[in-house]
Order: sequence, then C-alpha cells, then structure tokens
Amino acid sequence: MIIVLVVFLLVFLAAVLSLTFGLSYIKLRQRKHIRSLLKTAEAAPQETASVELLLPADEEDRLKKLLKRFRLIERLDLYLEQTGKNWSSSNIIMLSVGAAVAGSLIGLKLPLVHDPEVGASFGALFGASLPFLIVRRQRAKNLAAFEKQFPEALDFLARSMRAGHAFSIALDMLSQDAPDPLGSAFRRVSNDMQLGSSLEASLKRLSTLMPLVDVRFFVSSVLLQQETGGNLGEILSKLAYVIRERFRVKGEVKAASAHGRITGLVLLLMPVAVTGLLMLISPQYLTQLWADPGGRLMVYFAIAGQIVGYFVIKKIVNIKV
Repeated sequence: MIIVLVVFLLVFLAAVLSLTFGLSYIKLRQRKHIRSLLKTAEAAPQETASVELLLPADEEDRLKKLLKRFRLIERLDLYLEQTGKNWSSSNIIMLSVGAAVAGSLIGLKLPLVHDPEVGASFGALFGASLPFLIVRRQRAKNLAAFEKQFPEALDFLARSMRAGHAFSIALDMLSQDAPDPLGSAFRRVSNDMQLGSSLEASLKRLSTLMPLVDVRFFVSSVLLQQETGGNLGEILSKLAYVIRERFRVKGEVKAASAHGRITGLVLLLMPVAVTGLLMLISPQYLTQLWADPGGRLMVYFAIAGQIVGYFVIKKIVNIKV
C-alpha cells in the first residue's frame, strides 16, 4: 500500500511539473511572438501590423483551451493578485506538491498512527493545504489593510476635487502618494485609464481586485455621478463618513462578541492540548485507542466534529456589519 501511495505521489508530482513547465513554455512563446509583432509594427505600415495582430487569435493551444474552460488558473491568479504579493500560481502549486510529499513522509513516521497509510494520507492533505492557507491569510490581511486605508483615500479624492482637479488627476495623485496596498490598487486604475481604458472598466477591475462592499459603493457612486451629474466631492466625503461609522459599529460588535470568540478558541484548542499531553504522559493509551477499530472510528468522528464545530462557532461569532 505504501508503494502504491508513493507511486501515486510521484505521478501526481510529475503531472503538475509537466503542467507548470508547459504553461511557462506557452507564456514564453506568447511573449516572443508579441515582441516580434511589436518590432514588425514599428517597421511596417499600420495596416499590415493590424492584420498580423489578428492572426494569432484563432490559434490556441489545447491545454490553454482546457484551462480556460475550467478557469482554475485564472481564479488562482486573481486570488494571488489579491494578496498584494508577486506570487505565481505555478510556484504555489509546486510548493503545495512539495509540502504534500514532505507531509506524507512525516505522516509515515508518526508514532501515534497505527496505519502508516492513514498517517501518510493525513500528512499529505495537511501539507498540500498549508500553502493555500498561507495565501488565504495573506489575502485577508491585504484586504483588511486596504479597507482601513480606504476612508482616507476618499477624503483625499474629495479634497482634490474641491481644489479644482479632475477625477482622473485626483486618482493619479492618490496612486502616487498613498501607501500600499491602497496605492498599488489605485495605481492600476490610473495606469489603465492612461492606456486608454474607460473609467467604468477601470473601476470594475478595481472592484474585482478588491472585493469589498465599500469599494462597490465607491464604484457605484462614481459611475452614477458620471451618468446623472452632481457634486462628486460631497458624495465621496459622505461615503467616507459612512465607512468610518461602520468601522466604529464593527469595533463595538467585535468587543461585545469577544467572550464568544475566546470561548470558541478554548473549545477548539482544548482537545488538541489534551491529546498532546496524553502523547507525552501516556502514549500507549492513545496507541491502544487507535489500534482498536471502535476507537479509530471515535477518533474519526472527533476530528470531523472539531472541523464542524470550528465552522459553526466561526459562523456564530462572525457578525456582519
């Protein structure tokens, strides 16, 4: 059984590496092709260059079509982009595979687990999910930092427009003066507009990059003002006030639910702490429990109960404001 598991991991690793190198090779060919088209466009008339730019649109790799159909790489790239780090999907996938192999090897050596196959499976699952958990935490941290900086950005835009600057000029000034992650996000909006993209498309890209309620309110307010008119500076000032009031109410709710969050944390960590103490004090007790089929079933139900309890407690204490 161990040999089958090792062979499966090796085959899975080879498939992921092949997919990663294949995507890298496709991107490299596309970059070379674009560079050659740009050189041709500089030396040839505009009509010839426009015809050549349209030709590669019909030629797509089968692997690229398959990935576009499931949109997994696209979603992962967007998720990584929301972290604010220069992480690529291929690196995260390779890191996940390497952590899964390392976790399976560590799981084989666990003294608590009676069946090496089960230990290897749990170790591989934990190792494979660890990089994605780190990405998820970094994404939440980046979005929280952006949300905290957002009211000041709205006030900056409102003051700039009251001073007589256009909205596009105010966005460019904000992108240059604001710290990251807010500065980098608005820098993309300013760069898109300077490259010829419309205001609506640039702001929708911002709402996709920063999927926050406040950003959607901001995008809707700006686009509605572009259609109907009005004092945009006053609208942004009131929106900043509403966001700050929501932060204040959120802080009060967080303080009121602190007891429930601490209780949930204690209930989640207590079984883990007790298990660790038993492994140090009386390891044969847990070994006998795992060797018995009924005890093994109890362990499975306990782990499942811990996971379900974590999500239930998180749902209770996470009050939306």
